[in-house]
Amino acid sequence: MAGQRCAQTRANGERCGGFAVIGSAYCFAHDPAQAEKRDDARRRGGEAGRIEPLGESSISLRSLGDVLGLVELTINDVRAGRVDVKVANAVGYLANVAMKAIEGSDLEARLEAIESVLEPDRARAVGRRRAA
Repeated sequence: MAGQRCAQTRANGERCGGFAVIGSAYCFAHDPAQAEKRDDARRRGGEAGRIEPLGESSISLRSLGDVLGLVELTINDVRAGRVDVKVANAVGYLANVAMKAIEGSDLEARLEAIESVLEPDRARAVGRRRAA
C-alpha cells in the first residue's frame, strides 16, 4: 500500500510530492509538529559540513624543495587525520601553482644569464654587419 502524500500546497497550486509522516497529513518538511526536529537536523547538517581551519602558518615556498616539503607535510597530516581531505586538495592545487611559478622564475633567470653571456658577441656581430 502506497503512503499518503503531503497535503501542503505550493505557491503554484501543485501539491508537495513528499510522503506524509505517519499520523500526519504533512511530510517531514511541512509538518508543523516536526519544526523542532527540522531545526535540529538543519543545525546538525551544518555542523557536519564544517571544515576545521588549519592553524596559522607562514611556510615559505621559494624553491621546489619548499613545495615538496609542504606536500609531504600535508600528506602526513591527511593520513593522521589532522587535515581534512578538502583542505589537502586545495593545498595540492596551490602547491602545483607555486611549482609552475618557481619553474618559470628559474627559467627566466637562466635565460637572462645566457643572454648576458651572449650579448657582447651579439653586439660585435651587429657591428661587423654594419661595417660591411
